[in-house]
Amino acid sequence: MLPHLSPTLTGALYALAAALAFALWNIYLQRGLAHGGGPRLALLTVALSEVACFVPLSLWLAGHGHLPPLDGRGLLWFVVAGVLTSVIGTYLATQATRRIGAVQTTALRLLDPFFALLIAAAFLGERLGARALGGMALLVLALLLLQQRAVAAPSARRQHAGGLLYAVLASFAFTLGSVARKAGLLLVPAALVAGAIEGLAGVLVVGLVLGLQGDGRALAALRSAASRDLWWSGLAAAAGTLCLNLALQRLAVPLAVALRNTSPWFALVLIPPLLGRRQRAGRWIWVSTGLLTAGMLLIVLR
Repeated sequence: MLPHLSPTLTGALYALAAALAFALWNIYLQRGLAHGGGPRLALLTVALSEVACFVPLSLWLAGHGHLPPLDGRGLLWFVVAGVLTSVIGTYLATQATRRIGAVQTTALRLLDPFFALLIAAAFLGERLGARALGGMALLVLALLLLQQRAVAAPSARRQHAGGLLYAVLASFAFTLGSVARKAGLLLVPAALVAGAIEGLAGVLVVGLVLGLQGDGRALAALRSAASRDLWWSGLAAAAGTLCLNLALQRLAVPLAVALRNTSPWFALVLIPPLLGRRQRAGRWIWVSTGLLTAGMLLIVLR
């Protein structure tokens, strides 16, 4: 825990650090894809980065007796979270980034509270009040604005619409992953163990898929020049995962997700220096991100 800070404030700082890390993940992911990296290579670098960062630290903690009891149900929740985030969410986000870029993909992570609310309404009987419905309306308006501002060519509009769909589905997968991760942390309050299990689950699933398909090109590309930015994206994802896990140990899921969802604003500021001024977001992206943020806040603070 950070010194002299309350658990809530410490959790908020961890959530904001996660937001910065996830913004960097999407930006370096776009750079890696532009330099010839593919979705499978992106999946491998994320999962392997998590394993490389979290497994040695978890083993060190275990060797010094600093780990809590490892409840089997909690570990299973971490496996579920790893499949949802390190595999499914990462794959969908990669496909979205290829089509619509890092800034729009990151902005659509602001849909996470919307999906969390739908899950609560469907399975926990939570009622949708006026603020929540207003927030949903703003989210829909932002999505419509994003699509209407797409390029005019029909083929490009279809590609843009497909990218938006991938980004929305990625947000849903990451939301489910956060819920599973929180369930696991309640049983095994160890953020490093969560990251290690999630990374191992990701490596196992991706390795199994590549093995069944007989495709070793992604493994061969791990040392290529095209993979450099993807390794940076993987390390950023690992840092974001750790910070988010630490935040979830201290904050309720809605608050942690809301603070983590400041990622788009970090991305809007960081994209010009990291991707070049040609990639600078136009005014309509700022407006759409503002609408998404307002909708998210109405849902979270209802």
